[in-house]
Amino acid sequence: MAAKDTIEHDGIVIKVEDNAIIVQIQNQSACASCHSKGACGLSEVAQKNITAEKPKVPVAVGDKVIVTASTRNAMLSVAFAYIIPSALIIVLLALLITAGTSEVIAAAIVLLAVAVYFVILYLCRNSFTRKIKFKVKIA
Repeated sequence: MAAKDTIEHDGIVIKVEDNAIIVQIQNQSACASCHSKGACGLSEVAQKNITAEKPKVPVAVGDKVIVTASTRNAMLSVAFAYIIPSALIIVLLALLITAGTSEVIAAAIVLLAVAVYFVILYLCRNSFTRKIKFKVKIA
């Protein structure tokens, strides 16, 4: 995979589990010039914890690592977190208003639909964990 096809962030291991590690990502000024900052979502956050695959080399709490993800994974994440719910809001609201539903009721139904969408997304998080993977390399 070419460097252009990956997003990388420096971090520190804060927890080591059997099959995964948890890495705290530190926001860097380099995010401003990153070509993937629009798809990443980490550029606006000061600190974020990421669960990544445990590497084959030994790691310990406090180790500095580089977390990598493919830009495809980043775009998939953006689609599920931002694009699909936005489209759901616009389409459902337009359909309800066109059907003659009052604006207050339409807004309530749309908010309920978005809440249900995110609950379903949360319930399917294990499926996403298998598809969207973060990998770690030692810094």
